[in-house]
Amino acid sequence: MIKALSVDMWGTLIEDEPGPLETYTLMRLKALWRAISKYSDIDFNSVVEIYKKTAMFKGVIPPRLYAKIVALLLGVNSDKALEEAGFEYEKGAYDYKPVPVQGARELLSYAKSRGLRVVVVTNTSFSTDGALKLLENAGLREYVDYLASSADIGCEKPNPEIFLHALRAIRVKPEETVHIGDSCRRDVIGSVLAGLKPVLYARSQSSIELCKTLRIPVVKRLNDAIEVIEVMLRS
Repeated sequence: MIKALSVDMWGTLIEDEPGPLETYTLMRLKALWRAISKYSDIDFNSVVEIYKKTAMFKGVIPPRLYAKIVALLLGVNSDKALEEAGFEYEKGAYDYKPVPVQGARELLSYAKSRGLRVVVVTNTSFSTDGALKLLENAGLREYVDYLASSADIGCEKPNPEIFLHALRAIRVKPEETVHIGDSCRRDVIGSVLAGLKPVLYARSQSSIELCKTLRIPVVKRLNDAIEVIEVMLRS
């Protein structure tokens, strides 16, 4: 019996921007820069350069800690300045308004109407609170029971632990859960390893090709995923 829907955030529920300096990244870096500029004469371009050299860590450590690392590498060593940098970076993009993916609201609304718990499992540099704020700004927060952020948990998809963490929180078994995401490598492989039932939201041909050996449902519109879940619920 299906009891829960697990869903990816970036590219599945809300549109992502091409990097490395997305709008929300610039908002956060500028907030960090304004904070540390009160304590040290640092130009914004220096902040950007350190960010580019350390961005590979941002998805697996809490954003406040990441901000402190950036500040330290910029020569800031005051405890007060480091704390302020972390705080300002954390909330620096709280006004960012993501664009919902077409069909996202309908999918989540359908899941709730069928009595399913909804969890979001996301590789993100935002904390749980920060990611929930983004979903709120996109008009999707009301449907979500729990969100698992890689930055808070310390591991990213396809590591099955991030999926299992989310399901432990809502007390649902992996085999009772459908996961929908747009990445074969992260979402499909990760959910298979965790024991969930994956559905690939195929926004690119490369994801289809990589997953072609797996016998899983593939949809090109989120609205089509509703039909796939409905069949699972009836079986």
